[in-house]
Amino acid sequence: MEYIQQSSVSNFFIIFNLKKKTFTFSKDAEAFFPEGLKTSYDISFAKELLEKGYVDKETAVIVYQAYKEIIQSKEVKSISREIQVKNRQGNPCWFRLDFLLSDPKKRLIVTFNNISEKIQYFNHLSKLLDYDELTGLYTRSAFKHKVDSVTQPYAILYFDIWHFKAINDTYGSAGGDLLLVHISDVLKLHLHNESNGFAERIVADRFAVLVYTDKVYIEQFTMNLVKEIKDYDLNFNIVCNVGIYLNEPEKNLSANAKVDRALTAQEIIKGSYTKTFNYYTEKLTENLVNEQSLTSDMLSALDNNQFVLYYQPQYSHITGKIVGAEALVRWAHPDLGFISPNQFIPVFEKNNFITTLDMYVFEQACKFIRNCMNQGIPVVPISTNFSRYDVIEPEFVEKLEECRGLYNVPVEKIRIEITETAVIEGSSYINSVVKKLQEHGYVVEMDDFGSGYSSLNVLKDINFDIIKLDMRFMSNKEKNERGSIILSSVVGMSAKLQMAIIAEGVETESQADFLRDIGCEIIQGFFYSKPIPEIDFIEKLKNSN
Repeated sequence: MEYIQQSSVSNFFIIFNLKKKTFTFSKDAEAFFPEGLKTSYDISFAKELLEKGYVDKETAVIVYQAYKEIIQSKEVKSISREIQVKNRQGNPCWFRLDFLLSDPKKRLIVTFNNISEKIQYFNHLSKLLDYDELTGLYTRSAFKHKVDSVTQPYAILYFDIWHFKAINDTYGSAGGDLLLVHISDVLKLHLHNESNGFAERIVADRFAVLVYTDKVYIEQFTMNLVKEIKDYDLNFNIVCNVGIYLNEPEKNLSANAKVDRALTAQEIIKGSYTKTFNYYTEKLTENLVNEQSLTSDMLSALDNNQFVLYYQPQYSHITGKIVGAEALVRWAHPDLGFISPNQFIPVFEKNNFITTLDMYVFEQACKFIRNCMNQGIPVVPISTNFSRYDVIEPEFVEKLEECRGLYNVPVEKIRIEITETAVIEGSSYINSVVKKLQEHGYVVEMDDFGSGYSSLNVLKDINFDIIKLDMRFMSNKEKNERGSIILSSVVGMSAKLQMAIIAEGVETESQADFLRDIGCEIIQGFFYSKPIPEIDFIEKLKNSN
């Protein structure tokens, strides 16, 4: 046996003399084959590697098939295989074996090229492709492949963080990243090292989860997940809603289609404080088509002034005079006629067009007030509505001030009405916005008081100027004693807090009289007037004395 010097221990070769039944290999091969090799042309090279423990059985088969194929060739030929070989310490290393039959029936050269570093690099690249760098969850492509391989019953969950941009604006991108890492930690904890399922971070704050087992467990998993996400920051109300798609194997849908169905279910309840999860049904797809129709028309509707303002007057039930009004938007669609706000407002809240529309309403109200003042028409304070989607927008107050200044409207002539759901749980951020509005001279109203589940918390934390009382307390029977007691208590409490109160949704004279008797003078509702077009409201203002 002849040794041939080779400078690199990572690479060596064996030369088989097929005619003389002898072989030679580079001296560096001793580093890998300390026990030596007895291979000749008639003893399987692969068999000896296996018997000496250098390779496993599967790898030996690969080497044997390559060896057999190459020596049977009648022409010059080369083939390559990548295998794992154990070194003298028993550690696995990756090699590329190149079999070169340089002289058929006479000479075969097998080179061992160490590619361990390359394999490690490609494994690293593969991991980057399979795992999200920030959270360690699967990427979209890796998640898809895993979903396709699951055979047991499961559900796909989709969720994101409502108005995640506001969190980034408040705490910076680093603060947003910390929340995303917290979410991934919660997911990993409840998935128990993938024994219960696995998850992906799709992009930004969007996540998808595959959860095994039954519906009861899935719902409990979802409730726990949402609770722990919300508990991350008690100073910022984190809203997370989950869409659930129960897998239907018979439909043979792709993983992407399943995630899309969960997304469709989630969009129905996105932003809800009371509904944590929603299941996908075929009906939701039909609704989505209708929503897409409204979405496709909304920009042209704005450009063509199809959104028109109606005004609902507010009256003093003592004097009978108009003392204020609320601006309400209606969509006069050229083909569909008037579309109810109950149809388009939820759609616009989902696609974030609501902030554009609300600012449009504010501007139209400012324009109306200025026109009335220019014509000498007596004008009362006009309230415009803003939701939680608007209030957390950056520079919200500055945008209002810019618009009001453009029309030179006195600040006491236009009021800011914020829905109770925008300030639920007394967010310190919302409180700072209310204070800023008041510093600019705005009267700030809380709309729909009593329709939520934490109104008292809101009053405790945020100093509103006016409460708008929801008359659904007395919606069933006018003589609802418990409702009357609650209304009386709220009116008395608002007086002690030095907050004015307006009752909305008043439909009958007896309701109005009762409210007056308990100290609530200002009435808004069908008893006095339904929402009316601008031209009719102007006539009421002209005759208001």
